[in-house]
Amino acid sequence: MTRILTLGGIVAPPLMITLIFIAAAGTPGYSHIHDTISKLSEQGSTSPEIMTVAFIAYGILIIGFSYALYIHLRHGIRAHIAWVAFMLYGLCMVLAGFYQDIPGGEGVPLNPEGIAHNAVIITSCISFLIGMWAFAGSVYRRPSWFGFTWFTIIASFIGLVFSIIFAVQSYVPASGLLQRIFYLVLLIWIEIISIWLFRLSFKEE
Repeated sequence: MTRILTLGGIVAPPLMITLIFIAAAGTPGYSHIHDTISKLSEQGSTSPEIMTVAFIAYGILIIGFSYALYIHLRHGIRAHIAWVAFMLYGLCMVLAGFYQDIPGGEGVPLNPEGIAHNAVIITSCISFLIGMWAFAGSVYRRPSWFGFTWFTIIASFIGLVFSIIFAVQSYVPASGLLQRIFYLVLLIWIEIISIWLFRLSFKEE
């Protein structure tokens, strides 16, 4: 069962990337450089279904991956924190699919659904970074995860830097590109950890 959930972690990143490009191709005038990912499913958009499905499917797969990782790590407070943080990240991605962002542009008033969307996106970013730090601490002395502590710390630092820059995106150009760099770091980390976890599942039999 955990091996299947781990496969979900392997599938999640390429699935998300593929659906983003498909949704963008069907959205006239969309720019990967200047527009955020959420714009693909914003309120009033012509075809938000693809990105909505992407958020929900990706989130469900990540929730499964978080449990598989927890079953492997099992012991210690850091393992529990990592599980809760990654599970919360996945849940937030699911909710991001249900709550659509407000349309872009100046003078567009906030509304409850748009506020909820932005709240779960912000929460997801914070929870994922916390999960990475907890994971790094959990595998620090595990020979089977040698090198992954520093890999995770470096990846989280890069992600943190770009998330801070993106947080002030109204003051910098290319907000869409900045967001994509941040998410690419997360997706690469998930992919590598999932593949390694899948390999370990055979060695532990």
